[in-house]
Amino acid sequence: MLSPRQIFEDNIRPAELLLKVYRLLEHDEPNTEEHLLRALREIVKADADEGLTVIYNEIFLGLIRERAEVVPSSIKRSALCNLLRQAVVTACTALETYLPILLRDQLPEVIRLRGREFVPKDKEIAEQFKTLTFSLEEALRILTAPDPDPLFIANKMISFLNFNYLSGRRGIHVTGALLALDSPWKKIADRLGRNEEELKKTLDTTMKRRNDIVHRADRSQDDPSGSAQDIGYALTRQAVDTIRVVCLCLDELVGEHIKELRNQEVLETQGAA
Repeated sequence: MLSPRQIFEDNIRPAELLLKVYRLLEHDEPNTEEHLLRALREIVKADADEGLTVIYNEIFLGLIRERAEVVPSSIKRSALCNLLRQAVVTACTALETYLPILLRDQLPEVIRLRGREFVPKDKEIAEQFKTLTFSLEEALRILTAPDPDPLFIANKMISFLNFNYLSGRRGIHVTGALLALDSPWKKIADRLGRNEEELKKTLDTTMKRRNDIVHRADRSQDDPSGSAQDIGYALTRQAVDTIRVVCLCLDELVGEHIKELRNQEVLETQGAA
């Protein structure tokens, strides 16, 4: 069975591949150097009248033959920017897939280890779960059981979260806090050596941009009938990398803290004995 981290890395890998493909195909205009075209024509045995499109930059030499039916306008820079937009969408999806999987995997253990103290005294958590309700049957099950059922409680909370959407900076905070991390964003920023507010802002900007891309073909919410917003490789690289390092850092912190809780449980058990 794949771990939450492995699932996240599998899901974000296509975003990184889209960035690499963009860099390979990035060019201002097709290369028209006569000697290069002649040499490539000889290599592929193309007829003298066959149309060839050559992309040449510092890391890639590509030849598109006429039979591919790819016109130069379809691979110009403005068209290739759609690869960057899709990378943003894919990275955000990887984040939103990862958070509930991490909770499903680790929350029962946190509840078992912390018992009734597992709910953090946190206003974001209180806000997130303010409409969560337990039926009379569910309440009786919890109250009359000799020991709390961590899996039952965890599944109830996770099912509720599935309808309330974990995303962006709030999703990171809620997930980390439920998994027993105090001040999750501060811990992430300290571990990465980054400014906490800058990390949050980058993540929120990326999620907002994803919404613009998906719902308005990358038109701004403030001007949905205007032109598509500019996007570049560096900006997209930053967005994808930020999501990647934040999620991987969260995974490390949660894993380390749960290990600490288990060690503490062992020590308490030994002390009681």
